[in-house]
Amino acid sequence: MKLFLSTSVFASLLLFLFTPAPVVRAQPDNPADIIVHNGKVLTVDEKFSTAEAVAVRGGKIVAVGTSADVLKLKGPKTRVIDAKGNTVMPGLYDSHTHPVGAASSEVGDPIPLLRSIPEVLDFIKKRAADTPEGKWIVIRYAFPTRLKEARFPTKAELDSVSPKHPVLYHAGPAGLANSKALEVSGVTKDTKDPPAGQVVKDPVTGEPTGMLRNAYGVLKGVPGGGDVTAAKRREAVKKLFGLYNEHGITSIADRNASRGNLDLYIALQKDNELTVRVNVARSFGTGGSRDDIAKRLDELPGKDGRGGPTGVGDEWIRIGPIKMFLDGGMLNGSAYMRKPWPKGDTYQITQDDYRGLLFVQPEQLKIVVEEAMKRKWQLTAHCAGEGAMDNLLDAYEFANKIAPIKDLRFCVTHANFPSQLNLERCKKLGVVADVQPAWLYKDGNTLQKVLGNERMRWFQPYKSWMEYTTIGGGSDHMLRFDPLDSTNPWSPWLGVWVTLTRKLERGGIHQPDEVLTREQAIRLYTINNAFLNHEEKLKGTLEVGKFGDLIVVDRDILKCPVDEIRDVKVLTTILGGKVVYEKK
Repeated sequence: MKLFLSTSVFASLLLFLFTPAPVVRAQPDNPADIIVHNGKVLTVDEKFSTAEAVAVRGGKIVAVGTSADVLKLKGPKTRVIDAKGNTVMPGLYDSHTHPVGAASSEVGDPIPLLRSIPEVLDFIKKRAADTPEGKWIVIRYAFPTRLKEARFPTKAELDSVSPKHPVLYHAGPAGLANSKALEVSGVTKDTKDPPAGQVVKDPVTGEPTGMLRNAYGVLKGVPGGGDVTAAKRREAVKKLFGLYNEHGITSIADRNASRGNLDLYIALQKDNELTVRVNVARSFGTGGSRDDIAKRLDELPGKDGRGGPTGVGDEWIRIGPIKMFLDGGMLNGSAYMRKPWPKGDTYQITQDDYRGLLFVQPEQLKIVVEEAMKRKWQLTAHCAGEGAMDNLLDAYEFANKIAPIKDLRFCVTHANFPSQLNLERCKKLGVVADVQPAWLYKDGNTLQKVLGNERMRWFQPYKSWMEYTTIGGGSDHMLRFDPLDSTNPWSPWLGVWVTLTRKLERGGIHQPDEVLTREQAIRLYTINNAFLNHEEKLKGTLEVGKFGDLIVVDRDILKCPVDEIRDVKVLTTILGGKVVYEKK
């Protein structure tokens, strides 16, 4: 049988046979929640390799590679972000913050930003005009190193603008009280120094100069920092964490947390309102007998077990080290040094043999370190001066003879003045450090003037540090929200820039041979901080299996002019695969 087809039917048949079938791309079985592609992805892995795209699913990174390969994980509900050629990198980590205090400081009256002694005196004069006679006027955490004159105001200067009001110019462990403050508190030439403190006396007359070093307890009636309700404190912390996100921060370490601070973070987590991951260093007093210390260490975890020891917690809130305070501060002339502080008006030092303040005696420190080590606590301690660091490393070496401490990663907080010997000791013991680059920028000029070239050789030597052990970058953020005008500046981009340039705020470059490379500076605020807190397997790099914490920034930070880095703007911040900040 023959089959005859019309011309039109035959043409239709040919069209059907030779038209390619429509391409249907198979949907992935398990699509990503979010994909960032078309970027310069700095993975910050061991080789500091780069890629084009990252995919996150279930809060963790599931792919890093080319845009073409990673986009294969796109599903109908996947959020896709085009980085438009911009830099993509791990979310930043600040190793040293005090967020509850900083946030609370913005509740109520504004805290003045004072840049000179005339501004200080003008502020006090205005406050005196609006304050009933006899009521205290207190300025908190106003460091003399950051005033134009680079010195504390004098008692006479405070008296000149407020003779009828007690005034305290508070600068951390050291501060200055006016005559009225001393009078109402009964402080005279006969007042004894408190333990580990000084009521400074004029070397000629014996009268108190107003300078108090770790001696605020002699004053009577000084008001606290203000009453802040729990609700206002919570909202302020949420706002601050949002600002951290805006600048690329996805993880922080609260470096001196009370149980109340920990409970606040837990409450935010419970309500899905926590937008940074928090490593919580538990505040711990060093006084008491061995039995007292052991008992308090045993009680520190609390009934719920969430308060310790180191490592307890989850992906959002994790317990870090115990935090101790060994000495005063560099910014107020009370850090415990190897050699005496020079005399001068910066810190109103008049003694020949004044080395600063040591809060914990060596034998007591060894007891605390030993008992904490037995309970698997990591330890860190505020050590502003090199003398305090010497004592801390002595205690760490003592503990190491009892049992190896390397895996615990004992830490030194601030560690402003290491030495060649102490760097070698840190390497041997596995001791790490959290450092504050903004202090070099803000306070380097004054410290250079006071201490001179020889002693300043070892001031924050980042490159030398990294040749021996791991250091992480932090801010010690304490007051105000502003990233640059806060106490202390918390902008991570300022910190990165300082490590790359070592420029000082009032001119000059300090020890330029101690600058970091850009890769090292990025590690300082990412994987290094994760390592400091035993979290390097969870965060700090963009690798498969780690948390999906990443940011997109507005310039190529590996190639842009170095002075542009302090002005980096974050375009997008992603935390656990969820966008927590987008630049409008």
